[in-house]
Amino acid sequence: MKTSIFFKITILFLFALFSFSAFSFYFIKTQIEYENNQSEIKYRQFTSTINQIIAHNGSIELIEKYLKDLGFETTSEANIKQALLNYKKLPPGFSGLLAKTIKNNNEIFILLETQDKATLYKDTFKTSYQNYYLITFAGILLLIFLFTLVIKSLLPLKRLRQEIRYFSNGKLNINCKINQQDEIGELANEFNNAIKKISALNESRTLFLRSVMHELKTPITKGRITAEMVENPLQKERLTSAFERLNTLINQFAQIEQLSSQTYKIHKREFLVDELIEHTKKMLLIDKMSCDPITLLSPNDLIKADFELFAMAVKNILDNAIKYSSDGKVLINTDKYSLIIANKGNPLKMHFKEYFKPYFKDSTKGTSQGFGLGMYIIKNTLDAQGFNITYEHKEGTNYFIIHGCIVENFCIVPKKSRPQT
Repeated sequence: MKTSIFFKITILFLFALFSFSAFSFYFIKTQIEYENNQSEIKYRQFTSTINQIIAHNGSIELIEKYLKDLGFETTSEANIKQALLNYKKLPPGFSGLLAKTIKNNNEIFILLETQDKATLYKDTFKTSYQNYYLITFAGILLLIFLFTLVIKSLLPLKRLRQEIRYFSNGKLNINCKINQQDEIGELANEFNNAIKKISALNESRTLFLRSVMHELKTPITKGRITAEMVENPLQKERLTSAFERLNTLINQFAQIEQLSSQTYKIHKREFLVDELIEHTKKMLLIDKMSCDPITLLSPNDLIKADFELFAMAVKNILDNAIKYSSDGKVLINTDKYSLIIANKGNPLKMHFKEYFKPYFKDSTKGTSQGFGLGMYIIKNTLDAQGFNITYEHKEGTNYFIIHGCIVENFCIVPKKSRPQT
């Protein structure tokens, strides 16, 4: 929530609103105090002038006329008048006229007082602060309007985020187009155009791959039928196995295509290591060989994964391990949560991550042999299931370790330590 752009804009708006309101009311308060101080100075000047008139034997009528010309009139507020008349009494024996300025509750009055009579005068002119309050209110309304306008402009981002989330999950039939003539509208419309192009390319690619696989399956099927007509049992078995292998490769190719386009649905289940290895042997046609190159030390341990995808990854690892082993043998064991595939041989010449690149070829020392798509397929199939693969080389042995695939079961005999070959 704290990283949301809406949250940040709301905080910015509240800060601007508070700052503007505080500044406006502070300005108004300062202006009122300034006006009051100026009025007090002005009243004292009037009082000084009146006292000078009194000193020159001016009559009360002349003073009243002077105050009336200045805009003063006697106050009719009885409670204020009574309070101010009791403000300060004339000294005993004073028989003349006295003028003085009195301030009460931010209001200023002129008091003409004799022993027999006291008259309170108040200026009829009042400074109006209504315009200041109207400007403040208008500024607050403007800030609220701008905030609403900005939020309304940003609201399509929520929809765009949701549509992008759908798109990342493989849903291509989405519509992000909005009728908004600003940067966000342009972004949404450009993204919508990009989705249409990607959808068209994806449909074209899918159609092409399906057509290729269909065209490949036709001769494979015909070849398998022809193989059944071969009289020699050994040749017949070899041809049938070869065509079955090709058919399996086509199916795996379809799975890889679905995995790369993120349309493959992962279905994890538990199965024995022995079941996995027997399946991969059939995929590699090792079950037809007289000498088994694979040694399995933990056949009864459990693996939880998508069987077909995991078997495809292990098949590629075993294929490379057998091919590049110095003795043509592979050892398989488990270590707590990990499946370990080991073979004797030289260490990899480059960093392990380099082999994950598609069509990788080791060109060192003028050679061109490498793993091709094998390690790329291994990495992607394991990543799709949430597993990680690492590599170690110790004492002339390569270890390929798939982490997090073994189900720990304390009822089974404790796992053997890492195999030493």
